[in-house]
Amino acid sequence: MHNNKDKDFLKNYISSKKELMEHFKCEDDFFIKPLENLKWAVKSEDDFNFLIYWNETGKKHTAVIVKKNGNAMIYKASKYTMVIAIDCVKTAFIFSNNNFEIEE
Repeated sequence: MHNNKDKDFLKNYISSKKELMEHFKCEDDFFIKPLENLKWAVKSEDDFNFLIYWNETGKKHTAVIVKKNGNAMIYKASKYTMVIAIDCVKTAFIFSNNNFEIEE
């Protein structure tokens, strides 16, 4: 019986995520972090946009807003805004030096 409950949870999660993405009219290739009770702002600097938000204790966090086709991925719908940003995720890309190309 426990297994069926797990399947229902997963089915509900997938369905809810799909509805959320349809609501904001965007793709779902990112993690979702609901922060509806936190203060937030968007700051532009040169060619970059930053999401700034403050946690419950007032500590400030800054994330880089992702761009798609040159546009910041900020989706407003009803009384909520979804901002797609990179927050505390670092990726190390390791390449062979033999495959280095000069971009022209």
